[in-house]
Amino acid sequence: MRKFVLPLVALTLIGTGPVFAQRVDQVPTFKRFSEQERTHNQLSESIVAVVNESIISSHDLKARMGLAILSAGLLNSLEIQQKLLPQVIRSLIDEQLQLQEGKKEGLSVSAAEVNKAMERLASDNKIPGGDMAAFLREHGVSPSTLQAQIKAALTWNHVVARKVRPQIDIGDDEVDAVIQRMRTNAGKQEFLISEIFLAVDKPDEEAQVEALAEKLAEQIKGGVAFGAAARQFSQGLGATQGGDMGWIQMGQLAPEIDRALSVMKPGDIAGPIRTASGYHLLGIRDKRTIAVGNIKDMSVKLQQIFYPFAPGVDKGSLMREAGAIRQTTTSCEGLRERIDQDYPQWHWQDLGEVKLDNAPAWLAEKVSPIEEGHASEAMATNKGAMMLFVCERTMPENVDRNAIRAAIGTEKMELMARRLQRDLRKAAYIDIRLKRTP
Repeated sequence: MRKFVLPLVALTLIGTGPVFAQRVDQVPTFKRFSEQERTHNQLSESIVAVVNESIISSHDLKARMGLAILSAGLLNSLEIQQKLLPQVIRSLIDEQLQLQEGKKEGLSVSAAEVNKAMERLASDNKIPGGDMAAFLREHGVSPSTLQAQIKAALTWNHVVARKVRPQIDIGDDEVDAVIQRMRTNAGKQEFLISEIFLAVDKPDEEAQVEALAEKLAEQIKGGVAFGAAARQFSQGLGATQGGDMGWIQMGQLAPEIDRALSVMKPGDIAGPIRTASGYHLLGIRDKRTIAVGNIKDMSVKLQQIFYPFAPGVDKGSLMREAGAIRQTTTSCEGLRERIDQDYPQWHWQDLGEVKLDNAPAWLAEKVSPIEEGHASEAMATNKGAMMLFVCERTMPENVDRNAIRAAIGTEKMELMARRLQRDLRKAAYIDIRLKRTP
């Protein structure tokens, strides 16, 4: 984490003109909160928002803004504060709704649970001495601000466990479908992804959410820790784990995200990417070849073509020809006859079956991601150009059905939890009365 001075955000209470307000039929009238507001106003500067029977004060907002900037390692500037303000308010509102739902369900979070989470955060962030409270005080942030955020997150986890998890039913047919997809995709790439998800629930939120997504992308690409930003701003269930989504295959996420993944490599940051539900920032931590078993046990049947270098050979034309062969080859059937007829200067050879664990490392790395019937890019040697064709791939299966079932359940639970949060927001009395001063 980086050390910053944390000036307060300038806020002005406005009377009856909220930046946005949400009301539904049969909700309490504003008079219901007047006495509570007068009492609370004696303890804080102003009221930023009313969420059903709860109040968010300007003190709460200022404290959370400071925590967000510190924990995400963002530059503490007026521009950053203005970009973050809508999302920080939204987070505070969502947390109030989560706490209220937990209270309604009779769920509570103990001080011991909060302290344990604080200790884990200190360990994960390598805080000197492991004292997160002392670290926050040193940087001008009250520990109670982080404790309140943790309490809301843990309460929501309990709510999801009680209300959402029992509704999740995973059939054997769903597990079988995943295994079949793994078989079909064997040899293709999957990605270890971190995500920051920012929901757009209403059209009038579009510009604010997009602006925040762009600012976060800019800051992360400039060196801000992705995980820290995800913990503060992401609305996905993986936010408390730094946005970790685990291993993702092409086709599991929205098509817009698939297109980004197809050109990414480990260490890349993509986004913001707009999907039907909101904006996504993606961090690719690693990638690997999909296998239904141990990839070291994979065997491949290979064919090869070779073009010997000779005086006068135009290597540019040679590589263009290799590219044409690669683009038009989708099967090894009849490959030899095709090469002999259309590309007689290339020499065909059957390499037989090769176990990757016994093959040279460069060969295993080159052929692992190639789909059956397709070719590698042309590789230059000191004697000529070579292309490899993967004709068949076999591997003993070692499938963990329980792990697959757990992954399906996690995905379903996240979707249902997002839906529950959205429903709570729609049904709530939310009145935000805040204006930023220039």
